[in-house]
Amino acid sequence: MISITDFVRFSLCSIRLATFFAATPLFNMRNVPILVRLGFSALCALTVLPQLDAQWDVTSWSVLAVLTLHEVAVGLLMAFIVIMIFSIVTFAGHFVDVPLGFSMASVFDPSLGGQVPVFSQFYHVLAVLIFLGMDAHLWVIQAVQRSFEVIPFGSGLRLEPSFELFASLTAQMFVIGLRIALPAMATILLADIGLGIVIRAVPQINVFVLGFPIKIMVGLAIVLLSIPAVVHIITQLFTPDGLLFRYLHELLALGGS
Repeated sequence: MISITDFVRFSLCSIRLATFFAATPLFNMRNVPILVRLGFSALCALTVLPQLDAQWDVTSWSVLAVLTLHEVAVGLLMAFIVIMIFSIVTFAGHFVDVPLGFSMASVFDPSLGGQVPVFSQFYHVLAVLIFLGMDAHLWVIQAVQRSFEVIPFGSGLRLEPSFELFASLTAQMFVIGLRIALPAMATILLADIGLGIVIRAVPQINVFVLGFPIKIMVGLAIVLLSIPAVVHIITQLFTPDGLLFRYLHELLALGGS
């Protein structure tokens, strides 16, 4: 016989997991049916099913509302870290698109349901392949399941350290994104300087006719040559001691207050 407490425990656990999967890249793709996400969340909840403190009156609607909001907030906070990690490659793609002249071009991503810049989409697909190839998705699910041990139902998070944590992650996002895009940015800058010298020496040359094809060819060649370095940088994001899991562990360490 299932008691009300057991049902509430299962429901709250499913809410945290479903919120996380609904907001996290890769898990929230539109081509993944909602019923699949809900069923997977329920399955993960059955494997965890943490205890609920006896101080919570599960027969009170106000208590259930507070507990539900808490689970939604925790799921969103953990998902936000994963979103920011994947935003690194999107951010780098924008910095590659602009100097190459692809900033006005975009491709439709059916999984996201919108237009995405060319190189942002390229780096995002590359990051997803590395993420799956390293089994990082399994480690992420394990981290969410572990969150029930350090952030039980109804417990709080220390807000001030949380803000510092996300501010530090934002700074890392810009630094690593620039590292990924730097080869293409620096090469295009040197190409612009070279074209400027050539045009000063031969004013009859049409910079718009000559410059754009040269920049595109040089930029694509540099992007191709820099793929091993980009793969190495992205791989470092998803290793067990990489940026993603380090910040997830730091966020979990703020729980239980």
